[in-house]
Amino acid sequence: MELPTVIGVDIGGSKTHGVRAVDGLSVAEAVAGSANIASVGPAEAGRQLDGLLAQLGTADVDAVCAGAAGADGSESIATLQRLFTERMPGACVAIVHDARLVLAAAGMDTGVALISGTGSVAWGVRMDGTDSRAGGWGHLLGDEGSGYRVTVDAVRHTLDRMDAGAPVDQLTATLLAQCGLTSPEQLVDHFYSTQDRRYWAQRAPALLALAATGDPAAGALLTGAADALAALALRVLGRLGTPGPVVLGGGFAVHQPALQQAVRERLPGVEVHVLTQEPVAGAVRLAAALVADPEQERA
Repeated sequence: MELPTVIGVDIGGSKTHGVRAVDGLSVAEAVAGSANIASVGPAEAGRQLDGLLAQLGTADVDAVCAGAAGADGSESIATLQRLFTERMPGACVAIVHDARLVLAAAGMDTGVALISGTGSVAWGVRMDGTDSRAGGWGHLLGDEGSGYRVTVDAVRHTLDRMDAGAPVDQLTATLLAQCGLTSPEQLVDHFYSTQDRRYWAQRAPALLALAATGDPAAGALLTGAADALAALALRVLGRLGTPGPVVLGGGFAVHQPALQQAVRERLPGVEVHVLTQEPVAGAVRLAAALVADPEQERA
C-alpha cells in the first residue's frame, strides 16, 4: 500500500512556503514569491506556484492544502482552487484562511489563532466545526496590534510632537534612525512614498524594545497593541463560547516576548501558547486530514 503524499502551502504577502510530505514526514521544501491573489493577481500567482511546485514535484500527490492570507471571498478561494487543481488534477485540494494554519501547526483542532504580523486577525473553531473570525480587514480598515500598525502609531506620535513644537523624544529618534532620516519634517514624505507595509512593520520591533527601558511612548505602543490583540481574541472566544486555548502566531507576535506577556495578562484564565512551528506545518497536517476525509475539501 502506498503511503499518503501531501503538499502543504502557506501563501503569505511576501512569500509562498511549501512542503511535500510522505506519511507525515517532510521530503521536500521550497519557497517562492507571493502567490496571494489579492496582491499579485491570478497570472503572477500561477507563475509563482509553478516555480514552487516544480521544486516540490506534482506527481502522485493525494491532497493539497493551501492557507492564504485574506482567503475570505469565494472568488479568491475559487481562483486558488483552480490554480492548484490545474496543476495536480488528481489531488484533493483545500484552500483555507492562513489563520487556520496556526492552530493546525500547533497540533490543535479547536481554539483560537491570534495572528500579529504585518497585519492582524483572530480566527477560531470549536469541536462542532463552527468557526468565527475577528479583524483581518487590512491596513486601511484595521490591523490593530500588528507590526505595521505599531509603526504607524509611532509615526503619528512623532508628527503630533512636531506639530506641538515638542523636542524629539526617544521614540521619535529611534523611528527616524530606523528610516534613515534626520528630522521629523522628512517623515511625511517618506511615509507616503514608501508604500510597502512590510517596510513599516519591520521597524516595529525596535520601537517596542524601548518599552523595556521605561520609555512612556513605547509603553503606550505596547499597551495599545496588546489591548487590540486581546480584544480580537476575546471577541472570537465569546462568539464560540469556548474558553480557549489561544495560539499566538505571526512574525511580529512570535518574536516579541513583552507583547506575548501583555496579551496573556489581558486574557486571564485563558491558556495562551506561542506558535513554535512554521505555519506550513499546519497546512501539511490539514492536507493529511483531507486524505483521510475528502469531504473536508473546500471550493
